[in-house]
Amino acid sequence: MNNYFITQPPFSVNKKKNSPLINFVNKGLRFFKTGYNVHQLDTSVDMNTVEQRINFYHLLDSVIVNNVPGDIAEMGTFMGQCALLFQKTLSLRQSDKKQHVYDTFDVSFKFKGDVLEKLKDQFKQADLPLPVIHKGNFFDTLPAELPDALCFIHIDCGFGGDKFEHKKVMMHCLESIYPRMSKGAICILMDYNDPAENGVAHDIAPGVKLACDEFLADKPEKIIALYGNQYLHSYFRKV
Repeated sequence: MNNYFITQPPFSVNKKKNSPLINFVNKGLRFFKTGYNVHQLDTSVDMNTVEQRINFYHLLDSVIVNNVPGDIAEMGTFMGQCALLFQKTLSLRQSDKKQHVYDTFDVSFKFKGDVLEKLKDQFKQADLPLPVIHKGNFFDTLPAELPDALCFIHIDCGFGGDKFEHKKVMMHCLESIYPRMSKGAICILMDYNDPAENGVAHDIAPGVKLACDEFLADKPEKIIALYGNQYLHSYFRKV
């Protein structure tokens, strides 16, 4: 079993070569032995970086190998780039865990077409079983439509509006999933920015950290920052 598949479409949707400018920057980064490398991203369709997919793969694999009870849930799915990776990992491990995805599927960014139909088509092209699809607003689908037990959760409800409105959405997601997380279950938080860890001052989604820090303040779990190159994410493991 290997994870080379994470570099290939549909798990990685960006087929563009790096621009001359990015190649020049990478040359400078190598010269100064920084250990960093920049990949060209189209943020309207590239929902994650290869570094994040590596993290997703190993974190999900860990809960499968350690027999953490429960199913998988993703809040914020878009066309299914992450969901495809999760399902591929389940298939490679021959796991009987179910994946549940939650989204309105109304936000299309630059994509021209039906987002949900595109997701279904990508799963068909990848020869992977469809996840259980929950279409609707999180305040309608959560927690009512969650599985009784969860082993792995990915929250990526990116929000371009007011940070306090985003915090409200994040708090609802966390309040819904936390009681159903099994011991050892993992929750990954897209856009969680901890400048003390990653040195990134610019924060595109401050509502994520606001909600997570407040929610976990009286709980034993701690946030662990993950390296994701251009994108930020973190996780916590249920104690």
